[in-house]
Amino acid sequence: MHPVQTRHSVMSPSTNSHELITSASTTTNTADTVMKLAKNVGEILKDVPYVKALAGLIVQIIEIRDEVNTAKERYHELISKVLDRSHIVLDGLLSVADSSRKDIRDSRIEGKLSKYHNLLVNILRMLKANTSKGMFDRVINRKSRLSDVEKYNRCIDDYNTDFLTDLVLHLHLHINGTLQQASLPSATALLFLYKPVLPPAQLMVGRDKEKSKIIDTMLHAVPAHVAILGGGGMGKTTLALSVLHDQMVVNKYPSRYFVSCDGLPSVLSLVGEIANALRTPLANHNAHLIDTIISSFPANSLLCLDNLETIWDNEAMRQDLEGLLSVLQLHLSIIITMRGTQRPSGVFWSKPLLLPLQSLSYESSRCIFELTGIPVDEYVAKLLNAVDGIPLAISLIIALLEEGNESSKSLWVQWAKAQSGVLENGGSDRLSNLDTSIHLSVHGPRMQANPKTIDILAMLSVLPDGFLDDDRAMEELNSHLPEGYNLQKAFLTMRRVSLVHINKKGKSHRLQMLNPVCAFCKQRLELSDEIRNSITSYYVEKIGHFKDVSDPDGHAIIPGELHNIYAILVQAWKQGRGSPLVANASILFTQWSTYVGNPVEEVISLAIQGVMDPPYLHGTCHSTLGEVYMQQDKLDEAEASFECAIELHQQAHNVLGEAYNFQNLGVVYMRQGKLDEAEASFEHAMELHKQAQDVLGEANGVHNLGVVYMRWGKLDKAEASFEHAIQLHQQAHDVFGKANDVQNLGEVYMRQDKLDKAEALFECAAELHQQVHSVLGKANNIQHLGVVYMRQDKLDKAEVSFKHATELHQQVHNVLGEANDVMNLGEVYLQQYKLDKAEAFFEHATELYLKTHDKLGKANSLHKLKEVQHKNLHVVTASTSSLSILSKSPTTDAP
Repeated sequence: MHPVQTRHSVMSPSTNSHELITSASTTTNTADTVMKLAKNVGEILKDVPYVKALAGLIVQIIEIRDEVNTAKERYHELISKVLDRSHIVLDGLLSVADSSRKDIRDSRIEGKLSKYHNLLVNILRMLKANTSKGMFDRVINRKSRLSDVEKYNRCIDDYNTDFLTDLVLHLHLHINGTLQQASLPSATALLFLYKPVLPPAQLMVGRDKEKSKIIDTMLHAVPAHVAILGGGGMGKTTLALSVLHDQMVVNKYPSRYFVSCDGLPSVLSLVGEIANALRTPLANHNAHLIDTIISSFPANSLLCLDNLETIWDNEAMRQDLEGLLSVLQLHLSIIITMRGTQRPSGVFWSKPLLLPLQSLSYESSRCIFELTGIPVDEYVAKLLNAVDGIPLAISLIIALLEEGNESSKSLWVQWAKAQSGVLENGGSDRLSNLDTSIHLSVHGPRMQANPKTIDILAMLSVLPDGFLDDDRAMEELNSHLPEGYNLQKAFLTMRRVSLVHINKKGKSHRLQMLNPVCAFCKQRLELSDEIRNSITSYYVEKIGHFKDVSDPDGHAIIPGELHNIYAILVQAWKQGRGSPLVANASILFTQWSTYVGNPVEEVISLAIQGVMDPPYLHGTCHSTLGEVYMQQDKLDEAEASFECAIELHQQAHNVLGEAYNFQNLGVVYMRQGKLDEAEASFEHAMELHKQAQDVLGEANGVHNLGVVYMRWGKLDKAEASFEHAIQLHQQAHDVFGKANDVQNLGEVYMRQDKLDKAEALFECAAELHQQVHSVLGKANNIQHLGVVYMRQDKLDKAEVSFKHATELHQQVHNVLGEANDVMNLGEVYLQQYKLDKAEAFFEHATELYLKTHDKLGKANSLHKLKEVQHKNLHVVTASTSSLSILSKSPTTDAP
């Protein structure tokens, strides 16, 4: 996925005594060349302190490189760096060997050789520990070994330009017999820097569209300037290198340069790195270096500046960097890669602009695994979903599995515990450790510029569905936050560093984090009590505005916030921050979740444990839990909850609360088949509602009595009750209640065989339920319409209705409703004599009835299955008889 990032600029002295060797090294730095050079120098300068030992160490490191068995790429990268640096040192020492001053007695030279010698001793010791001879130790201590690789990689990087220049310069001065600056050779005779070799292209999947856009820009814009933006680990470098190695780009830009900005402390250091890439002599590294660089670029050059945010994020250097880019853009084509979504100013970026890279699709993530030959089992599939398509995370999973020390199952188990911290391959740099990559974005200069932004990031991490990308919503939340917080500015900063993206898939756009970023923030960032209380008060107030679960305005807001409200309320109760206001919000949350077809009992159960006073509030919590139990068909638990609620409301002298719980208790009795108890409960509830002058409650009581009458078969009394309930619900302006009245009245007409009237009422009820966003109510009416069509022998229309009802019941996870739909579809196919289809649907209905413990439904579906089998047998028997008759028919001979 991501290539290992190295600084691609290496020094080499140029002297007449070994011109052939130096010339060869400018094109390739082979191990054979270095080994020959080491043996030669070691023998000639064997009496010089450290030289023979140093040469011997270099030879051993070359010889051991093929014996490394684990994480070869990382170890070979380190060995390659050692060979590069050692080649330069050996070249300098060979200069001494060719001179007349072979006796080195300069303490500074000896000190530098001693320091380099000690480093190679440690590197060789580590390499030996990783060969096949140390198999057990290598497996057990994998992480510590790879950590050592990173440490020595950093150490060897320290022996880059400054150290090597100093060492070789002192060797040159020693040869010339003076340490006076005046005796320095000319620029053409001193040190030259290698023209860098581009890092190799890496496996890239899922970025073809972006690559095509960049290449099209590079080929047609003159000059072209492209910024590849995106979050950490999104594959920006991989995409850039893929473009640089594309043959069409190679043909257009024969001279391509890649400069990594990792670790560069200033704009001046970046200028120096560009100069190194161009092999600009050190003598020309002066006040006119930028002019020298510009004049050194060949025609049709392309410069890639990788991880430019390292410098750009520092506001003190931003203006100078943008000034440098504005000059370079006039003379060559440029590609930059940067974390975030902002492009540096002052550059004429080629149009159309490339959008910031997003995470890969699941299909692309899976494709990467398939290309590497790793099977995608259930645990790999879980990991791919968990890492949200972050290319770095995917590459690290592949690396860990390829090592053979982890299975996909063990990685998944670890992910469930430590999440982003699991994905590392022994290193601590941004390409070896997912946590490190995320840390760089979270704690980078742009985020640190306002520490309150990190507080908002921590707050966002506890919201599973993120936050609404809406100015009004942000202003409302901001009013709950402590003074000094600017939510809109904080979110803008987070988007600019690509910690947050806008999810546009739903009805409303939401600011969200990718899963690994969210997990990192939850684990590593501390959320203050002040911020916790602020976000809790915001959501408590938000849901408190919509006490009517059928309110259309509420349905535009609350369903999209239910996951967030759930997380905030559970957290508040578990952390001991509950209160009467939080209890009221818990009641409303539970009512809303039940209404939309996904009843949740955890929040209201926590509220019951956390709030004992006042009694009416405690009673309402029990009543709400009873409604959840009723929705879940836990009728005994529901009955106990409503009885407890009645007792608490009586203690609080809350007549209205007592009335509603008698209503609910009546519904439980009715569903238990205790119709006498149900009738008494509803009549008592109606008396209490009248006493409290509650028209809506009275309307619900009249409706429920109508259901009891219908169960008893007293259809005339049921019809009168539902018509009366419709009037009362209209008087109370309760659309949802009216919808239920109309639906039940339609059922009465259907039982009276008044099918046209029933059809009209079910259509009306479906519209009313849709008006109040009741998916379950609409599903039931569509189902009833299907039954009407079937009885009217309109089987095609019935089939369409039952299929639609099935989709709606599945949407609200109503298994019993779905079972009835499937059962009815089986009946349609049976009447159409599509016996195979009918059999399949009755079998499926039986499975669904089993899930809901509906014995009657299961018995009916099994009965229908026997009917289908009987008809199938009859068809087979009839077919056999027909064949038998045909076989016995007399044949007529031809004349």
